[in-house]
Amino acid sequence: MMKKVIYSEYEGKYDESIKERLEKDPGSVDVEMMRANLYGYTYTKDYADGEIADELSMDYWEERHEEMELDNPKEIDFESMRNEIYQLLDKKDNSPYFDVSPQEKLILETIDSTGDGKTPETALCVIDVHQEHEYIQRVVRLSVLQLVRQSVAGGIDCLELRDYDGRIEKVYFDISRRFEVGY
Repeated sequence: MMKKVIYSEYEGKYDESIKERLEKDPGSVDVEMMRANLYGYTYTKDYADGEIADELSMDYWEERHEEMELDNPKEIDFESMRNEIYQLLDKKDNSPYFDVSPQEKLILETIDSTGDGKTPETALCVIDVHQEHEYIQRVVRLSVLQLVRQSVAGGIDCLELRDYDGRIEKVYFDISRRFEVGY
């Protein structure tokens, strides 16, 4: 269900303890809690200074996830690996996300809860341009797309991407809060 962000509803709702909860038990944080944290963060001094908290960055969680896998190496079990590949090929949940940590998935679901990105009116609400690129890397798969043009009008950022067949796809992001606070 899409629900546009009314930033003022989230003022004062950023909670630094969410990072610890995301680390230890990401399932204890739901999309509504993450919305409050993500969009509430835009009322902090750090955000005004151009800093993004670790727990709000998908890249941070991707690196953490990789570090944890290196710290806890598993023996290669080719039978299990083959079964996992078959499960991925036969996914039934229609999730648009592939191979992301639980924390990254939560951030993606939070952004997706704000729109579908197909029009300026249904733009995906992100708190920074960097978050746009994180989103595209995980959902649209930049490896097969080329950024053709990027334009901003009225706080809506439009990325035009060309696929390997030459088709152009537009994805809209609402970055208006970044402009309100200062870029």
